[in-house]
Amino acid sequence: MKNLLVVIVAIFVVTACVKPINTEGPDDKWNGYAKYLKMGEQIHTLWAGKHLNVGTVTYGIDDSANFYVTYDCSSSGWLISETHMFAGDRVDMPLNKPGAPKIGHFPNSANHNPRVSILTYQVPLADLPPCTEPGFVVASHCVVHSPAGITETAWAEGDYTFSDKGWGWYDDFYYNQDFNTGNIIYATTYSHDSLRLFHLDITHESVELILVEYVGNSPGTYDATAYDPESGLFFFSKYNSGELYVNQLNEEGPSVLAGYLSGIAASATFYNENYYYVDELVNSINKVTFSSDWSIACESILDTIPGNMTVNDIAMSPNGDFLYIMAIDQAGGNELISWDLENHLFYSMALSIHDGVQIAFGSNGLLYAIAPLSDEGGTSGIYVIDTECDTLTVIEDEIIFIEDPFSDMASGPAF
Repeated sequence: MKNLLVVIVAIFVVTACVKPINTEGPDDKWNGYAKYLKMGEQIHTLWAGKHLNVGTVTYGIDDSANFYVTYDCSSSGWLISETHMFAGDRVDMPLNKPGAPKIGHFPNSANHNPRVSILTYQVPLADLPPCTEPGFVVASHCVVHSPAGITETAWAEGDYTFSDKGWGWYDDFYYNQDFNTGNIIYATTYSHDSLRLFHLDITHESVELILVEYVGNSPGTYDATAYDPESGLFFFSKYNSGELYVNQLNEEGPSVLAGYLSGIAASATFYNENYYYVDELVNSINKVTFSSDWSIACESILDTIPGNMTVNDIAMSPNGDFLYIMAIDQAGGNELISWDLENHLFYSMALSIHDGVQIAFGSNGLLYAIAPLSDEGGTSGIYVIDTECDTLTVIEDEIIFIEDPFSDMASGPAF
């Protein structure tokens, strides 16, 4: 650092007629970001229709204490007719309950007639959250048109995706907050010939229906749901007939058939690219692997649950060392069984909880149980299970109101 200061002084003496940039002032127009002034720009690919590279979006800080965002489609020939850009605290980003961006509420928005190939937004750094805490995120969306007349929606690629069934990215620009600000669980119901997927944000006490898929016109129900946060894939099985379906929640397409399970799956979980379920007929723990296109490649039996148990649900621990099994014993009592994947050992503890309980690990690593509070459905209570101390805690005032009891639950994404 001493050598660097000497060089700066020497340059100032030689070029005394050049005034340095004033990065201080009574109003602190730099808001703590002056130290990033010379760190260069961040250039992101502008993706149209999820797979067409139509240009770039550049983020940077200029000498006048502005954060700038430049859309540039000049090299592709595409033109921009509409832009929506958000820069600010992540908690203030306009989102709906499932986490989809409400681009119409982005504070920097405009229609462009005539269409443009290059456009820049400038936001004074003084109008952004302070650099020290919390910093800010940025999301850039636009509507683009090809020379052949094709119209697409486009997003600047970022490090983080929105937590919904649509698509799009946002990025951090010297951002200091923890991104795992919500504790998410997915839950499903099956009613009126349709599978319904709910987004449960336990931290913010919200439940939102994010997917309804018609799966009727044939006998049977659907269960054994599981979610893979790495790929964004959501799995579920058709009870009795064994079809395993997969849905890419980050896209708009319907669920597709991955193949057929060898057993009857009424509970499932996912870990490290593998789907686990309990065969309801024989209580075996089955592991399903997949090929590169997410079709079933192989299925194997790992172990069998001892005793005469009726399994309600299963959940894999975040580090993959224990499989937790919620079951009802012969006397009608609820038990939480844990199975050691390495040593193939079973452990059990009794739980005083309503029947029909479903379990899943939240994105915060805690094991949650949700049980209907009445046989008629309509309300469910939320519990936290301490897997270390074998205790059950009711979350006070946490009641979920739904049309039907959840048929299954799955760990959700970090959000």
